Amino acid sequence: MYETKIRNIVIGFIFLLFITFIGTFTYVVIEHASILDALFMTIITISTVGYEEVIQLSDNGKIFTIFLILTGTGTLAYIGTQVFDLIVAGEIRKTFWRKKMDKKIDKLREHYIICGYGRMGKIICEQLDERNIPFVIIEKDEGLAPEFDEKGYLYIIGNATKEDTLVRAGILHAKGIISVVESDAENVYITLTAKGFNQDLKVYARAVDDEASAKLFWAGADNVISPFVIGGLRIANAIVKPNVSEFLDLALGKNDYNIEVEEITISKGSKLVNKSILESNLRKHGIIVIAIKKRGSQFLYNPGPEEILEEDDVLICLGRKEDFKSLFSYIRG
Repeated sequence: MYETKIRNIVIGFIFLLFITFIGTFTYVVIEHASILDALFMTIITISTVGYEEVIQLSDNGKIFTIFLILTGTGTLAYIGTQVFDLIVAGEIRKTFWRKKMDKKIDKLREHYIICGYGRMGKIICEQLDERNIPFVIIEKDEGLAPEFDEKGYLYIIGNATKEDTLVRAGILHAKGIISVVESDAENVYITLTAKGFNQDLKVYARAVDDEASAKLFWAGADNVISPFVIGGLRIANAIVKPNVSEFLDLALGKNDYNIEVEEITISKGSKLVNKSILESNLRKHGIIVIAIKKRGSQFLYNPGPEEILEEDDVLICLGRKEDFKSLFSYIRG
């Protein structure tokens, strides 16, 4: 939208220059005026400043002057409205949009706060948005605001290390905070500040070196991710265990088969409570149960068909997107 307004203003000025040239040329031809007098006459006519005419106008000259006034003033009015809309009206719309967004953020509960919209932050936002998980972005770079608006993301332009910024993002009601800014020191500071507000908050942080990882855990981070370590392991696995690496890519959804790994929590009153895996009909929906996380215990890998599903069990399952949609529809039904 900003680019469109700028383009309209440029087009308006180009048309104004064209009218000025036509006016000057016509006065020279019709009234036999000098170029300077013709240019002066054109300018005072378009601008309607009301100076005394420097050319004795003939009837043809008067008719042309009327035409010049209409087209010239119309063009100036068009340029003026575009400039006004760009500067004043644009700021007004921006203010109203900001207030509306702040209201939406205030209403959020059990959401995630993403600090930093770099390469990692962008991927995280895309994944959460795809799964309709609510989140708010905190980003310093105001130049990213148009991208956030286009994608419909809720965001705050500010510094995530500031307490008031975190409060505006709803940290008191958030489920978790994801700190992936470029600086390890800032990630540590954000973690400390977030835990100071809400001890129950889940904190996921990015770290570059091992020392920063240790400090982040000490500061209260629940999960610390090093992109270099993960990247190195993925490359090593691709060399040493190419088939395992390919399967992991499939499980992460990087394929044309829509195969992915999902978590299914057995909630109170669910159709699956107190049923065995065989009785649950999970396999009929194309779902394979890889593991079960029992409440307060370790993972149970490769559970047998007779394993009983209990309330609050978390099933780690493998299947296609359409299989999971079918299963969730069955559970809700």
